[in-house]
Amino acid sequence: MEQGNLTGAIFLDFAKAFDTVDHGILLEKLKNSGIGDRTLTWFQSYVSDRSQYVSISGSSSLPLPVTCGVPQGSILGPLLFTIFINDLRNVCKASTVHMYADDTVIYTSKPNLTQLEAVLQEQFTEVEKWIKNNKLFLNTDKTVTMLFGTAPKLHKLQNPHLCVGTKSNGMLTTVTSLKYLGMWLDPNLSFGPHIEKLSSKLYPKLGALYRNKSCLSPAVRKQIVQQMLMPAIDYGDVVYAAAPQTHLHKLTTLYNSFCRFALQCKFM
Repeated sequence: MEQGNLTGAIFLDFAKAFDTVDHGILLEKLKNSGIGDRTLTWFQSYVSDRSQYVSISGSSSLPLPVTCGVPQGSILGPLLFTIFINDLRNVCKASTVHMYADDTVIYTSKPNLTQLEAVLQEQFTEVEKWIKNNKLFLNTDKTVTMLFGTAPKLHKLQNPHLCVGTKSNGMLTTVTSLKYLGMWLDPNLSFGPHIEKLSSKLYPKLGALYRNKSCLSPAVRKQIVQQMLMPAIDYGDVVYAAAPQTHLHKLTTLYNSFCRFALQCKFM
């Protein structure tokens, strides 16, 4: 943005990501990553011969074999899925890929929109091929694009949208606000929407605490602020610290309200 470029991003949404991991492909990728035969045999035993059933009010269905997927709720589940999709970056040589479990985004920057769309379209086509080859499924309704740039740069565009087509001849939706890894992103990276949503989330909680403050000791009030309210502001603060002061002032006001509640300070 500081160099005057536009940045286009595609936020991928895998349908039932953890449940659709093919065991054969997973074991092959584990082998290619350098895992020895004995450890590989253990992993094969870990994912094989599993079954599932539904139990409601004492009645149970017949068990059915689990032929794909990694066990959710386990320590190894996210790790195995990360290994499974780790080679996705190999098909995105003209863009940057960020992967956090099944939250994956590919993005690149170009001086103009035409060049940007051409690169993203090429990259997304390769991604769709990779997804098909790995027997995963992409939720095209929830896979969206976002265009980033300075306000003047975006204002010059007649249609500030990214046109990226899917293999089914559809078009990915371009959004102007998106929550990614707990942070609300906007086209100018002003983080105004993030701070606005953060404030609207925390003020009602603070109001409920004020209505019941007579039941809370000073030590408990301080503990509530430190453990329940402040972590929400602290999360990602290194990312949105460069937001305009008009946005950050809202958080300063909120922070002062936390202090008044914890320390029983009067309004001046």
